[in-house]
Amino acid sequence: MDDHPRDSQPAESFDRSRARLLAALLDTHHITFYTVISVIQATCFGFLVLVCFEEGAHYGPYQWLLAANTLAIIVLVWNGFIRGFVILSYVPKLSDGAMPFALGAAQCFAAYFVAHDVRSWYWSIAALCVIGSLGYVNAEVNAKLNPRENAHIMVFYGRQLRMLQVSALFLAVVCGVLAYWATWSNEVLTLLSLPLIAGYAIGDEVLWVRLERFARGTEGSEKQ
Repeated sequence: MDDHPRDSQPAESFDRSRARLLAALLDTHHITFYTVISVIQATCFGFLVLVCFEEGAHYGPYQWLLAANTLAIIVLVWNGFIRGFVILSYVPKLSDGAMPFALGAAQCFAAYFVAHDVRSWYWSIAALCVIGSLGYVNAEVNAKLNPRENAHIMVFYGRQLRMLQVSALFLAVVCGVLAYWATWSNEVLTLLSLPLIAGYAIGDEVLWVRLERFARGTEGSEKQ
């Protein structure tokens, strides 16, 4: 009679075990952070709705416009974060864990100032853009530290990341200038927020459309 268990299996090789561990770490980049950013953005949305419910009776058209712009920003942050995590693949670091919470805090401040002061709202958006720019820098650094998983996409996406870094920083400067130096009324400043957010949203979407065309192999063919 055989004394060995029938279900005994040879020990997993070191290389296979290490590869399985790396795959699990890379999976946390997508699964965990999808959940984290979705929960944080839902919290920001809920806080904006709460502010509007509590202060909406005193809102005029300009406050509602500012609230709508804040909602658009919440959607843009969620959309950009999700798209970025779909494209790149790396083991998340502490800075990656802090980024969603920093973005969420800036958005909550923006939601709060919808009912109070448009200049403070601009400061919140400036802070959000600075954090976003740092997030894009962090994504580029992580992608370059993991060339095996990201070298193929960084051929095209690397240029886009630098454009996103510059555009976010530029928008932060514009918002800071409007908050600190502009002498216009709150109504004019609120109206200016619409083309700023709309322009950024259109530019961001154009970049993602170009990336999709690159992935489908049609970006280069259209230029020929």
